[in-house]
Amino acid sequence: MEWSRRDIITYYKNNELAYRIWGPNMHYGYWDKGVTTQRQASLRFNDVMVSTAGIRQGERVLDAGCGVGGASIYLAKTLGCRVTGITICPRQVEQARKNAKKEGVDHLTDFHEMDYEHTTFESGEFDVVWGLESICYAESKAQLIKEAFRILKNDGRLVIADGFASKTNYEGKEHRLMHRWLDGWIVNFLNTPSQFGEFAAQAGFESSFYKNVTDNVYRTSQLMFLASMVSLPFHIIDHFVRLKSYPADAMFNQYLALRKGLWEYGIFLARKKASQTPL
Repeated sequence: MEWSRRDIITYYKNNELAYRIWGPNMHYGYWDKGVTTQRQASLRFNDVMVSTAGIRQGERVLDAGCGVGGASIYLAKTLGCRVTGITICPRQVEQARKNAKKEGVDHLTDFHEMDYEHTTFESGEFDVVWGLESICYAESKAQLIKEAFRILKNDGRLVIADGFASKTNYEGKEHRLMHRWLDGWIVNFLNTPSQFGEFAAQAGFESSFYKNVTDNVYRTSQLMFLASMVSLPFHIIDHFVRLKSYPADAMFNQYLALRKGLWEYGIFLARKKASQTPL
């Protein structure tokens, strides 16, 4: 099944309860020394991405697929970055603005309803384009990377943390398992790390880097699997009375697919050469 933009918007609207449970930094999280809870792991991933991209105090950052503003608020509070968050979900824009005001960083952040593959920003406007578990929804990852190149300043960086395909083609049981997971989160497909590298080179980025951090997110994958067992009754009831429950099928199948090595979790970084000009 091919999911549309409207499907994604509806999915997030129907699953707002997940944000209340998981917190505004709703992603897998990064487990390393000293991390003992999921919320700590979620915040830790922000630190890891900042370090990977070398984000400095006061830089201009685009949070591409900002959700309810968790990463944007973090960057503004910890580094004083001027952050613009964009999402295709109107309700998330409202929630992100409220969250930023509550955290006292509304003067450093702004949020807009916008497609990150086709933005309205000027060329060379940002130091960093940041995508944390949002780029998987891009209809064309190649177009997203091309657009990121355009709006980045010279020496700008694109940093992405997300799921990546472990192979270019899946067949039979592997194909069915991958799509039981991806369909649960309204994701059409994943690309491989090497494909991301190719897209970056084609867009004009000088260099790119990829690190597989599956081991650091594996505990979250397990926690989701266990949570799927608890929430399964609500997921079944949802089909009849339209409860806004977190999709148990996605949480269940993402773990099975990860354990079988059908996908991996990684961090991708691409850097724009200082002498380059936007296409």
